[in-house]
Amino acid sequence: MIIVSDTSPINNFAAINHLHLLNQLYGTVFIPEVVYRELTDPNFPVAGATEV
Repeated sequence: MIIVSDTSPINNFAAINHLHLLNQLYGTVFIPEVVYRELTDPNFPVAGATEV
């Protein structure tokens, strides 16, 4: 199964150190470029951003 995600689920899974579950549950997770930019923005630090 393939899913497309926005920032909130990624933030929430990363905050509890379970970002890997998205991949285990769904296989492939696509994020829009704007979500990637938000997650990797140095002015908006997010736990787990390096895993994205």
